[in-house]
Amino acid sequence: MSLYAWLDKRYQLGPLVGFLKHKEVPVGTHSLFWYYLGGLTLFFFSMQVASGALLLVYYQVGEQTSYESIRFITTKVPFGWLVRSIHCWSAHLMIVSLVAHMLSTLMLKAYRPPRELTWVSGFMLFAIALGFGFSGYLLPWNELAFFATAVGTDSVKAVPGIGEWLMQVLRGGPDVSGNTLYRFFSLHVVILPLATFAVVGLHLLLIQRQGMAPPLHPTGKRGMRFFPDFAMRDVLLWLVCLILLGSLAVFWPYGPRIPGVEWELGHKANPLAPAYPGIKPEWYFLWVYQILKEFPPHLLGMEGSQAALAAVSVLLGGWAVVPWLDRRARQGKPSPAFTDLGVAALLFVGFLTLKAWDIGGGGALQPDAHNVARACAIWILAAGLVVSGLRFAILRQKWFVLSGAALLHAALHGLFGMTYLAAGAVALLAAIAGVLLTLRGLGLGDAPVGLVVPPLVIPSLVLAVPPAKRAGDPP
Repeated sequence: MSLYAWLDKRYQLGPLVGFLKHKEVPVGTHSLFWYYLGGLTLFFFSMQVASGALLLVYYQVGEQTSYESIRFITTKVPFGWLVRSIHCWSAHLMIVSLVAHMLSTLMLKAYRPPRELTWVSGFMLFAIALGFGFSGYLLPWNELAFFATAVGTDSVKAVPGIGEWLMQVLRGGPDVSGNTLYRFFSLHVVILPLATFAVVGLHLLLIQRQGMAPPLHPTGKRGMRFFPDFAMRDVLLWLVCLILLGSLAVFWPYGPRIPGVEWELGHKANPLAPAYPGIKPEWYFLWVYQILKEFPPHLLGMEGSQAALAAVSVLLGGWAVVPWLDRRARQGKPSPAFTDLGVAALLFVGFLTLKAWDIGGGGALQPDAHNVARACAIWILAAGLVVSGLRFAILRQKWFVLSGAALLHAALHGLFGMTYLAAGAVALLAAIAGVLLTLRGLGLGDAPVGLVVPPLVIPSLVLAVPPAKRAGDPP
């Protein structure tokens, strides 16, 4: 009796084999590459689990042992530095692939019925991944991690009503201490992994039950067989990414030394030492870090930090309920507005991230805010022009209202010297006006003719106009 027959007799594998034989990956006018991003994210998470398990063999949590154990791993344990580097690089690459996966789902409208909960479970995985990054940052117990965690947990106080209590729950007391380290360790190696396995299981179950979302523009061709055709290509991509991950870990064992993408051990944390200069969080938190800086101390009767966190919550909440907001996709129709929403989100987050990196600041510890805003605006406007041109020339897209508003925001703030919030208010009003014009049907095709112009023409005109003079600026 063969092994398969023996197993089939006991576990009824026939239905599973039949399912794999008939499962297909839908083929449309878009590239099949986007379907590989989910599996790629799972691959990087698997590398996280494997490398994290190896690190746990030597890691000892505690104020007197965490830093020393990490130093022992990277200097004494054979290939310990490589395992830690793989763990750090795979964490960052997992976030990149996860964000790309969510954006591709948005662009392909793969969240349309009956797959709304698949999108929500993916959003939950994104939130859990951010929790992994935040909780794991403190575990080396070095200076940068200590003070970055102090700043990050302190921002929780802005939550109305329960902020102070929530901060003490995170820290295990009023200050970052050994209690905080123990709590973050348990969160990082027990609670979040269990939550991840549960949500990944739900996510995969929903995908298997409903199948991959069919394209809005099918080609009429039969889909690709999942096994072995798609699965073998998936494994090949994993091998390529394994080579990439290993190369990055060997040649940049402590990251590229960019703020938010570095993990050199440095000095041990000392709670009595002065604050670490130039503290910045991981790169995927930089936009939140920067938006907290852009808000004034008080706004509309609230603390500035409370208003900023409220704005971030509204943005993330809106992203989570996109399947219910996109009515055209629910009807199986193209929804150019939500495609443009994805582009606008990239421009919005990209502008804030560049500002947090102090692009154009000349490497100064306290760079000139006006110069930074101007340089970042030029970079975002250039990127926006290129992306808008490609969308119009290649994809024949004609709806640019939201991405145009994001570019207008960057131009008004960076080139004309308006405050970030004032420029944001003007851009928001422009976006609302554009959407209302679209709803009134004043255009041709998917968008009004006039709304094709702003993202392509306004930034070009802005670049040609000198910025307004500010008090104190040289003549």
